[in-house]
Amino acid sequence: MRISSIFAASSLLVLAACGDSGTVDDPSDPDEVAAAAETIAKPQPGQYRTIAELVEFDIPGASEEEVQMMRGFVESSAAQEQTFCMTQEKADEGFQEFLSAMQDNSEECTFSEFKVDGEALDATMNCDDGAGSSGTITFDGTISETKQNMTVTMDMSNPGEGQSMRMVMRNTTERTGECTAEDDAA
Repeated sequence: MRISSIFAASSLLVLAACGDSGTVDDPSDPDEVAAAAETIAKPQPGQYRTIAELVEFDIPGASEEEVQMMRGFVESSAAQEQTFCMTQEKADEGFQEFLSAMQDNSEECTFSEFKVDGEALDATMNCDDGAGSSGTITFDGTISETKQNMTVTMDMSNPGEGQSMRMVMRNTTERTGECTAEDDAA
């Protein structure tokens, strides 16, 4: 399973800001999710900082040494603070980039829950690559036009190979000011 592409696409979700509240009746229907996304406010343009924290990481059946090695790799990658410029063009796209990325993986992942309530978002995706790997990714947190706090939980398994993995990441993204001229040129 392309866990990295799924995680990257899901990370885009955390930049959207919630508008009207509601639960999508059929979250497996991309049109219903897209319609719900139309009610979501767009993030403000500007300079943003993202920090991720690995909260939980487990690979049942793996040795403690293997788990610690993989955990260390994930922690070092996640702990690197990232900054980026949200241009007006990207801000205007808002949630649509996330939905497009999910539709690209539509054969692998579909939403089973998608609920917005004020600034709270609760969503669940079920993924299956058709080759034995499957899993669930949940999003739980709050988002606004300038800040988000989101917990992303991934429970993945490949029973044929006797492997499973659980990873919980907490992502915080916040607007820190205006983009600089250098950022706009990049």
